[in-house]
Amino acid sequence: MTLRFRAVSALSAIVGVGAAAALIVACSGAAGSPEHGVTVDPQRPPPPDTFRPFADSSPWNTPIPAGVALRPDSATLVQHLAASSEWPGLSVSIHPWSVPVYWVNASTPRVDVHTPLSNEGENVTLRWPVPAGALAAPAGDGHLTLVDVDAGRAYDFFQGRPRSDGGWDCTLCSSVDLRGSGVRPPKGGPSAWYASHGSRACGFPLIAGLITAAELEAGEIPHALVLGYPGIRQRWFVSPASTGHPANGSISETEGIPCGGRIQLDPTLDVSTLGLSPAGRTIARALQVYGAYVGDFSGSINVYADGSAEAREAYDGVLESGTTASLVLSNLRVVEWGTLTADN
Repeated sequence: MTLRFRAVSALSAIVGVGAAAALIVACSGAAGSPEHGVTVDPQRPPPPDTFRPFADSSPWNTPIPAGVALRPDSATLVQHLAASSEWPGLSVSIHPWSVPVYWVNASTPRVDVHTPLSNEGENVTLRWPVPAGALAAPAGDGHLTLVDVDAGRAYDFFQGRPRSDGGWDCTLCSSVDLRGSGVRPPKGGPSAWYASHGSRACGFPLIAGLITAAELEAGEIPHALVLGYPGIRQRWFVSPASTGHPANGSISETEGIPCGGRIQLDPTLDVSTLGLSPAGRTIARALQVYGAYVGDFSGSINVYADGSAEAREAYDGVLESGTTASLVLSNLRVVEWGTLTADN
């Protein structure tokens, strides 16, 4: 068996395990206290007050046009989305199934990162800036992203774990140009197959679509979000996804929204009447203006927020898993996605 299929099998296996474990997200994903004993490096750059990754023309940063074409089966797709989860409503995944963000710069020490699969090749050792005390998400996906705003680069981990020699291991690592489109070349196109792979199942950069504490403080999320749910369509994808979701024993090739499919909260709704907190209204407005791209399998229906200890401390009294629970899922709609590509 080639490394390519071993790596994809590893992704499938973890997603399958996550199907059961992620069911706890709606209950345990609420903001919590930072882990005891976490030491923040005083030399680590602080989160920027304002930062939006990718070019203004990126699909992540492009508002949904008024009068956009919807899928003719939009209502059926939304019904399937809602029925796919035993947990009602939309949750915000914060911990342990989200993405901790660490801000780095040229002074951050570089360490060896060993990975069998990267968008740079197979069986490579990368030299990446990993700050002291960095922690990947503790759940099975083990996500972690390192963001260097000055250099315009982000470094993503799937199943990241530190080694005793000071380096890191990673099942699938990928890097991304923060000044570009935020879209990888599609699987099956002219680029090398591994160039399409990202550390999230659908190929998205991990910083893409992520809610941050700074955005909630500002009262505006100026980009699309990422949606994970139990009924994501297997195999098929459309840009900005670059790969399809692998089989995990519970999803279908013929039902559900594929990787890269875009949902939108009905823009005619007055979100001030929905009984939401300030953070909930901010998220709802982002779903109206920019929508969310389907990007991962999850045991419940989730959008994602920075899961670092520092962010979770900032969310205290502001954001929790149930912040968006009062949004009525039937008010979502599915944008026309055009021609799908098969991830073979």
